Amino acid sequence: YYLKPDGTWAYADADSTTTATGSLAVAVGTNSTTDGMCIRGFVNPFTDPGAGIGSPVYLSTTVGRIQAAAPSGTGDVVRIVGYQYGTDLVYFNPSNDYIVHA
Repeated sequence: YYLKPDGTWAYADADSTTTATGSLAVAVGTNSTTDGMCIRGFVNPFTDPGAGIGSPVYLSTTVGRIQAAAPSGTGDVVRIVGYQYGTDLVYFNPSNDYIVHA
């Protein structure tokens, strides 16, 4: 998720600089308002990104997901959001740095 200017959370997407370059978080439960959001720490992502242990994981071009490979489409935001520690286990720690793929 990314933090919107109105203080609510919405799905992040590497296809959009609006949703991919600000503050990111992972939902702790099904309701961000009552369950909270993880802005840094170990998380069990919705789907396993499939990166090797110790490898970086990136914000995905699939809305609300992370992936093992850096996005490569024109205009995609390439941003490391953490590192794979095991099957379905990611240390979520989004980098402040990103590039927009030309």
